[in-house]
Amino acid sequence: MGEITDLSTIIKRGRIEAKGNKIITPELAAKIGGAVGSYLGSDGIMVVAREFNNNNRMLKRAFISGVMSTGVNILNLHSAPVPVLQFSIRRFGAESGVYFGNGSATEGIIQIRFFDSSGIEYDKSALESVNEYFKNNKIKRANPLNVGAISDIPHTQDIYKKAIPQFINRDLLRSKNLVVVVDCSYGPSSIVFPSILTELQNDCIAINAYENDQKANEMFPNLRSIKDVVNIVKASNSDLGIVLDSDGSRALYIDETGTILTYEELMMFFLKYDKELSTVSSGSTIIISKSSSKVLEQFAIDLNEFKVLKSKNFPGEISRSLREERAILGGADTFKFYFPKYGPFSDATFTTLKILEILATQDLPLSVLVRSFPRNVHAYKTIPISKENIYPFVSKLKDYIRGKDCEKDKNFDFQDLLIGIKIIIKDMGWVVISPSVHANTIELTVEGLNPQKSEELMSLATKYVENCQN
Repeated sequence: MGEITDLSTIIKRGRIEAKGNKIITPELAAKIGGAVGSYLGSDGIMVVAREFNNNNRMLKRAFISGVMSTGVNILNLHSAPVPVLQFSIRRFGAESGVYFGNGSATEGIIQIRFFDSSGIEYDKSALESVNEYFKNNKIKRANPLNVGAISDIPHTQDIYKKAIPQFINRDLLRSKNLVVVVDCSYGPSSIVFPSILTELQNDCIAINAYENDQKANEMFPNLRSIKDVVNIVKASNSDLGIVLDSDGSRALYIDETGTILTYEELMMFFLKYDKELSTVSSGSTIIISKSSSKVLEQFAIDLNEFKVLKSKNFPGEISRSLREERAILGGADTFKFYFPKYGPFSDATFTTLKILEILATQDLPLSVLVRSFPRNVHAYKTIPISKENIYPFVSKLKDYIRGKDCEKDKNFDFQDLLIGIKIIIKDMGWVVISPSVHANTIELTVEGLNPQKSEELMSLATKYVENCQN
C-alpha cells in the first residue's frame, strides 16, 4: 500500500486498523493526530492510552505530537486498559480520548480507537469529520506559543481501583473469599484487575499478567491460554475463570466445571439474579445485539416483560442506544456487557465484580445457577482437526474471512468472540465457528431463520473450516 491520503482505506468497523510501522508509520500517526486535533479545536483536552509493546508506544508518541501541534492538551495515561481511559475521560471532563492497541489482531496489526466526551467510541459521522481534515490537508496548526501541553495523570489507575468497587456490595464479597483465575492476556489490565480482586479478599490466581512485547506477534487470548485457564480452574477448585481481552473491555467467563459460558447465558444470568435488575418495573428496556439468539429475547420477555431492543454490534452503537432508550442493561454477543449505573461502556473488571457479587449473594456454584436456563434451538456439528492445525485455526479463519473482502458485502458480517468467530448472514441467520477446549475438533453452532437456512449455514461453515485446514 502506498502513501495513505484517505483514512477510509484503513478504517475497518469504525476503527483505524493496519500493520504498525509498515502502513501506520510514525509520520502517518502524527498526521492523524493533527487531523483529530483540528476536529477537536484548540484548547481541547484529549486522554491518550495504549496497550503494552513498543509498536503502540512509538505510534502513540507520534500521534501525541500531531495533536499537540493543533493546540490540544494531552492527558497521558501511558499503559492502561480501555475502561480506565473511558473512566478518565469522564473524570477529567476531556473532549475526547484515543487508544492504541492490538486487541486480538495478529502480525503486528494496530488499532486506533477514538472516544467522545462520554467515553463512547466515535460514530461514523465523527470519523468522517476527522477524515475530512486529513484528506484535504486542512490541519490547523497552533501558534508556537499555543502548542498543547502534555501532563501525566499517574494516580488515575489508583482512583479507578478505589472507585469501581463502590458499585457493588463489598462487605458481602469480602465475606465469601471466592477463588478466581484470571488470564490478563499480557494486557495492561494486569495493572488494576488482580489488585481489585485481592483487595476484596478474593483469592486471585493471575497468569500472563505482565508486559510481553511478543504479544504484538501473536494473538492473545488464544486457544492455549484459554485451555490453561480451564485446566487451572478445575485443578484449583476455583469459583470462576476469566480470560480477558488484552484491552480489558471484555472477557470469556468459565464456570467451576471448566465450561465457557455463552453470551446468552451471561445475559440471562444478569437478568435473573442481579437484584437491581430483578426489582425494576416490567417493561424496562434492555439492549441486545441483532444477532443474539432468539431464546434470549424470549427469556427476557417471559422473566419480567422486559422491552427488548436490538442494536447493530458496531463500535459505540449499543452505548448510544442505552442512553437514548434509558435502558437498564446492554449486551453484545462479543461478550461486552453494559451496566448504565456504572457507565455507558463495557468494562470486564466491572462485569466480573457483578458476577462475583451474584455468586456471593446466591451462594451456589455458577454452573448450578445457569443450569435451568433455556437453550438455543439450533444445529450443532463437530469437525475433527489435527492437534497441529487446531491452535492456529482461528487466525487462519480470520485471514480467510478478511481475504474474501466480506466487509463490502452488506449481507455479511462477522464478530470476534475471543475463542472463535460468529458469522452473520442477513436473511439466513448466524453460525459460530470455534475450536473446542476439550478435544481436537472445531465446533459449529448454527441458528438459522428456518431449518433450511440452518442447513445452508452449516454447509457454508463446513466449507470455511475445510479451507482453513488446507
